[in-house]
Amino acid sequence: MNRFRIGFLKKFFLLLLLAGPVLGQAGAPAGQQVVVVDFDEVFRTTLYGRRIIAEFQQANQVLSDEFERIAEELVAEEKNLSDLRGSTEPSAFKEMALAFDQKSTRLRQEQEDKRVELKLAGDAAQSDVLQQFGPIFVQIMQERNATILLEKKQVVLVIASADITKEAIRRIDQELGDGR
Repeated sequence: MNRFRIGFLKKFFLLLLLAGPVLGQAGAPAGQQVVVVDFDEVFRTTLYGRRIIAEFQQANQVLSDEFERIAEELVAEEKNLSDLRGSTEPSAFKEMALAFDQKSTRLRQEQEDKRVELKLAGDAAQSDVLQQFGPIFVQIMQERNATILLEKKQVVLVIASADITKEAIRRIDQELGDGR
């Protein structure tokens, strides 16, 4: 999820930059007001974020289980192949070994392709989260006349009234539910 968080933050801050003109129209005071949010907490605790996390954990577990099953089958097949080595013609054994090698290489590549596909699905979900959460953060910022939103973990000291994390969680759950 760490890669997810970094990518999310980059895309989110890009959205805020694009929302700048909207914030300016809201009548923000000349002094820049700052609010903070704990993005990890928002993602971990909203219904929407928990659903996405659960879906990807489940998909990753299915992929891991499949990989373990394939690995066990390949180990058994390799043992059988080794057992045949002494009783098989060298040329026939070489063909069987080559076929096994090609099969195991193909299966490893298929698993890697599935992991890449899962990562791409994660990236797509990340974009969806940004599109869904961004306007809610902007709305809260406008209500507080804030022009800057910072990640709470990057701030040394902040007063509680500048932290919009709980409000964001409440609104995201209220407005978006689990995102379905």
